[in-house]
Amino acid sequence: MVRTFKLEASTSSDEQEDSSSSLTNKLLKTRDALEKLSLANVQVTEGEDELAAFRQQWQRELEATPSPHREPPRQQTKLEPEEPVSDEEKAKQLFLRGVELERSGKLYEAIQHYKRSMQICPDVETRLYESTDHRADTPIEELKVEEVREVEDVDSDDEMIEGEDLVTRLQRILARKGTLCQPEFTTRGGHISWLPYEVVQLVLRWAVSADLDAVTLERISATCRGLYLAAREPDIWRLLCVKTWGIECGVPRGHGFTSWRQMYIDRPRIHLHGCYISKTTYLRHGENSYQDQSYRPWYLVDYYRYLRFFPDGVVLMWTTAEEPASCVGQLKHRAAKPSLGIMPGHYRLVGDKVVIVIKKVSSEKKPAHASNTRFRSRRKETLEHHEQIFHLELELHNVRSRRNWQLSWRHYAVSSRRDQWTQFDLTPNKFPPFAFSRVRAYTAEAHAPLASHTYVHALVHTFPYTYTRTLLHV
Repeated sequence: MVRTFKLEASTSSDEQEDSSSSLTNKLLKTRDALEKLSLANVQVTEGEDELAAFRQQWQRELEATPSPHREPPRQQTKLEPEEPVSDEEKAKQLFLRGVELERSGKLYEAIQHYKRSMQICPDVETRLYESTDHRADTPIEELKVEEVREVEDVDSDDEMIEGEDLVTRLQRILARKGTLCQPEFTTRGGHISWLPYEVVQLVLRWAVSADLDAVTLERISATCRGLYLAAREPDIWRLLCVKTWGIECGVPRGHGFTSWRQMYIDRPRIHLHGCYISKTTYLRHGENSYQDQSYRPWYLVDYYRYLRFFPDGVVLMWTTAEEPASCVGQLKHRAAKPSLGIMPGHYRLVGDKVVIVIKKVSSEKKPAHASNTRFRSRRKETLEHHEQIFHLELELHNVRSRRNWQLSWRHYAVSSRRDQWTQFDLTPNKFPPFAFSRVRAYTAEAHAPLASHTYVHALVHTFPYTYTRTLLHV
């Protein structure tokens, strides 16, 4: 019994030792497994953190550099309400979207956006330009002072050459500067200095026009040095001389002139930018009064003669008692108005003499005479035409510093029948001289440029609109 107990006791102690050792081993294994698991979790967490950081960096780069094909998404908060977009802003967004599409090469889609934006707001491009254009912070007065000083410095540094004329000196200055003209102030639109020299010459020909308005050309030349030289182009003045005196006008040296411009200014010619007016005044006796036979009234009568000349040789003559303010507008166009008494004719300039021939046709109703009274109701009145021919010869004179400002009478005859002429005694009281008066309305518009017959058709198709001198502010 004792041995058995001891054996069992020893057996139980061994079992306890085995169980404790196995438990220890399990605990060790569990600890190792937990350590491995914690290491794996740490590695996974570190990998996820790196991936999240990469994603955040990538998102920031995408937001910093948006794609041209689509706009970056806008972050809107639920608390802040969306502001309504106006029609103008919507049109601007569509227009800018069209600009992006056009830059990327998608022209058809860009046109669609342009159309939609212009349907909403027709002047969307102008509004965009005005909203993005920033004016200079420098006041206009300061700009003007600085630019004037700069110009003065340029002129002061230029040395005068003895015997050099003004045109040659200005050509030398502009050749050194490299530009025809410059804007004095900062402009928001285009400037005439941007145009090529050939286009500037074409603009000047439109300013002169087919009406030979050399006065406007001289006013343009007073603007700046560049336009002064452009207005002195010999080809323009040569065409003016040819249009005035014909193709056989000769050359300037043949008439003792140094240039075409001097020939046009100094040679006798007719002014075309106005009309010549002559005022005649005379006294007329009235009838005696019935109550007082010794009383006899006198009447002071005034009437005017008007002459309007055109470049193509047409002249209009009008004799009326109306004042010039209400009459000169009726002589603007070549189409005469016979109802007002305006008579058309032709003129020719021979030296300092102006020869005018005017034909007037008047109609009178003449009753038809029939021998048989049976058909009296069928008789018709016939028109009898009376023709009158007026032959005038006038001479050009200078009045003080005004060239070709007066036309004096030299010959005046009227023919009412064939080869029967009636000549008038040209006394100063009855036939005072014509004095020139400028009319601005005659040269306010130009329907064709100054050009020879060969280039008129091409120039009219190049500029098929009416050019107004108000654009030049002259």
